[in-house]
Amino acid sequence: MRPHWFPRCRAVTLAPTMNTTELLAPAGDLERMRIAFAYGADAVYAGQPAFSLRGRANGFKTIDDMKSAIDEAHSQGKKFFVASNLYPHNAKIEALQKALAELVEVGPDALIMADPGMIGWVRKTFPDQTIHLSVQSHAVNWITCAFWRDMGVKRVILARELKLREIADIRAKVPDLELEVFVHGSVCMAQSGRCMISNYYEHRDANQGNCNNACRFPYELTATSSHLPEGEAMRVTEDEHGTYLFNARDLCALPILDKVVESGVASLKIEGRTRSPYYVAQVVRGYRLALDAIARGQGVPPQALRAVMDTDSRAWMSGFYTSDDPLPQMLDKERETELQAEVVAQFREWDPAGRIRVSVRKRIAEGESLELLTPAGVESFRATGIVNHRGESVQMVHPGMENCWMDAPAQLPEWSFLVRRLGSASNPGDAGVI
Repeated sequence: MRPHWFPRCRAVTLAPTMNTTELLAPAGDLERMRIAFAYGADAVYAGQPAFSLRGRANGFKTIDDMKSAIDEAHSQGKKFFVASNLYPHNAKIEALQKALAELVEVGPDALIMADPGMIGWVRKTFPDQTIHLSVQSHAVNWITCAFWRDMGVKRVILARELKLREIADIRAKVPDLELEVFVHGSVCMAQSGRCMISNYYEHRDANQGNCNNACRFPYELTATSSHLPEGEAMRVTEDEHGTYLFNARDLCALPILDKVVESGVASLKIEGRTRSPYYVAQVVRGYRLALDAIARGQGVPPQALRAVMDTDSRAWMSGFYTSDDPLPQMLDKERETELQAEVVAQFREWDPAGRIRVSVRKRIAEGESLELLTPAGVESFRATGIVNHRGESVQMVHPGMENCWMDAPAQLPEWSFLVRRLGSASNPGDAGVI
């Protein structure tokens, strides 16, 4: 069933393609990289220390951190891409060149870059290094993509404002170039992310790695008048939430993911290097389920949509992929549907005696029925035998407790989460009770 928040799109005739589409997930740190791989990602992308557009929130602080992560990814047969996509001012060029030389030595599968000068320098200095063109470069047509291919770029991350038919046309005209598109997460209000608002508002240059997410702040439209006291303004529109401009909705392409795959893209990208481990697990799981179903000639399963709907997010929209319907209004910040689940704890350790240690995120009561989210699926779970961080048997534990224990008759896989189903939503457990 088509979600009510998702507009109907006009049919686009596309040539069939082999389903070798890459699922690319965000890795804000080593933990989230491991979670992304455990839940089905083929590759991850992370920010270069000090030189990416999420530099302030990057869990990879040093080149040694980056090397360890890259080596671990390669040991699993996975790919690791590094974003070095800021536009450096003169004062940063020499430091960036030195950092890039160190980065190339540790073997990333690709550098995600935006600045033409820096791309040219890398191509000249390290001709064997694979380069992907960042969405920051705002590629919207085939002739631009052909230009970057001729400059030695292997993959172009297309601008978010393209429609499916435009993507298919680029693929047809530049068949020897890999294309990557965003399918889930925040949609930057700017020219595909080249944001000026943050710099204007708080002197934090988003293109230098200091974005303050100003596009998701609440705004009010006001007007001044000579009849008003100096310094006062008249509010023009308001409601109980204020007036929300720009980017209040998140992208979700799941309902048309088969059409996105048919357009011939090489990679489907999930936004969210600053999102929580639970968010990464659920969204990657949802898109993995969808891609596998598409490979079998089936539609997107309900479990895939449910996985992404169980994450704390703004309202959903399809972005610019569809053809006929206007883009959904982005002035509201409320979800059309209530959040159906919340993460209450993350699994940390298994005791052969049949107990697990968890980090508590929400209150958990003795005997409470929960769900266990694992890389293998969702199962029912009952919280029993709860022991707090002082070794005391208790009836309830609270957020912030990192060393709580409870019973678990079966060994749990790494990177599991305890989840509470909210409201009257039914328990969707894929298997039996643990």
